[in-house]
Amino acid sequence: MQGVKYVLCLVSLLAGGLTVSAQNAPEPAVGEVSYKSSQTIYIRFASTRDIAIGDTLYFADRDSMTAILVVKNKSSTSCTGTQLTDHVIEIGTKMMTRTVQVPEEEVAETPPIPVPVLPEEPTDIEDPSEHESSKSTDKNISSLSGRISAAAYINFAENSLGNKQRMRYTISVNAKRINQSKFSAETYMSFRHTLDEWDEVQQNFKRAFRVYGLAVQYEPNNTTSLWAGRRINYNISNIGAIDGLQAEKQWNKIMVGAFAGSRPDVRDYDFNPNLRQYGVYVGNQTQAKNGWVNSSLAFVEQKNNGHTDRRFLYVQHQNALIKRMHIFTSFEFDLYTIQNGQPKNTFDITSLYVSIRYRPTRTLSLFGAYDARNNIIYYETYKSTIDQLLEDETRQGYRLSLNFRPWKRVTIGSNAGYRFQKDSPSSKNLNSYIRFSNVPGIKASVSLTVVLLESAYLNGTVIGGRISRDLIRGKLSGQLDIRAVQYRYNNVEVPLNQSIIGLNLSYRLTRKLSFALNFEGEFQKKLTSGRVYTNLIKRL
Repeated sequence: MQGVKYVLCLVSLLAGGLTVSAQNAPEPAVGEVSYKSSQTIYIRFASTRDIAIGDTLYFADRDSMTAILVVKNKSSTSCTGTQLTDHVIEIGTKMMTRTVQVPEEEVAETPPIPVPVLPEEPTDIEDPSEHESSKSTDKNISSLSGRISAAAYINFAENSLGNKQRMRYTISVNAKRINQSKFSAETYMSFRHTLDEWDEVQQNFKRAFRVYGLAVQYEPNNTTSLWAGRRINYNISNIGAIDGLQAEKQWNKIMVGAFAGSRPDVRDYDFNPNLRQYGVYVGNQTQAKNGWVNSSLAFVEQKNNGHTDRRFLYVQHQNALIKRMHIFTSFEFDLYTIQNGQPKNTFDITSLYVSIRYRPTRTLSLFGAYDARNNIIYYETYKSTIDQLLEDETRQGYRLSLNFRPWKRVTIGSNAGYRFQKDSPSSKNLNSYIRFSNVPGIKASVSLTVVLLESAYLNGTVIGGRISRDLIRGKLSGQLDIRAVQYRYNNVEVPLNQSIIGLNLSYRLTRKLSFALNFEGEFQKKLTSGRVYTNLIKRL
């Protein structure tokens, strides 16, 4: 296995002289998890024009919409997110927003929110390397963007103990070139609590109130940037948020940066000066005739109470092998270990991810990915369980996707995944769908899906249908979901049969004010439960 990793790393580096032409996807509301680190998840979209920091992203968990991530940073085609739940998110999982996609001047039919599918066109950026540092003609003009939102998550069931209502309030602001000065600022904060459980907030306010980003930027010139505060650096975003100072300088195609500070506390995301970290990075972005090549290398040292917690190198590269093919790869090398109680230098691959996207025609796109990730060991943070972590365990996975559009209004797709781990049962899933856009007569979009699941503890089948359309042109859109679910758990004779009905309504009150109401009911032979999610969003 170790030899295979080194070969794949070498192949990705040898691809350094090739480029790829960029394409744009027509469905900006649907994205894909393209990479994940121990702290951050990256979601690739065709465009993030209608996505703002603080938005909630959803994914089809067993073919049902689940609020799973909150956007905390974004570029033109990528987002980084913070999980809201403990759901396991795999590479290739499709994410989507529930915002109403309405252009400012011309109202178009709101596209359906499909179960996991690939965008109809390939994207030019595979993952987190695309960032906001690209130059633009209006870079020195002041601008203010952001949003304020209030959301309610209501669960109700026949058992009164399951009836709960959670509230979440968020504010995100991005101020560029304040008053035409060289200073900028950004922030993203949230506050959440459960009704009738205010005592928990008073006992642990830090758990309810989270500061995901709060930083000030100073740009003495167009090639130098200095940051102070809590912020994720787009060029080294795999390490998560940095509390402290960051600096970056560009010389033509070369970019060099450094940072020094600390990591957020692993328990409540609060400021923790004992978790110090520092690092340097260098990158190169070359624009060739047919596209671009992007590579970066970072060295990071992380501490805990003055002792080395982790020391590693991070390498990321994007390129093209042939026309219409794009390759992304990233890997980490751990440089530090403890053996028999003594620190020792090492050079071990602890993370490897490779993906290939190929678009042979305008109507067909293919995607494949390989993911091999070892247990990442923080020797001081997890000192009490270090013996359990020392076993070098790798979870490997493959994902293949196909998206075919034989006719203008018809899309057919399939997504298959296979995950396995040493001495553990493998898991498999297959998701196939067909979607009809703007069906004549009803002016709606209709999709049919079949999902097959097989894991260590269950086998499952989900058959579903979805219809969505504008109810009031430019103002109100609606969506109806119906799914039939059957799960066969191991060591349980009676399978779980479930019917799920979902109804989603999105209303645009004004150009910058919108309201969403989502209901989902689960009906079983002896049990009925449901959820209601409401969200009021005010854009700045």
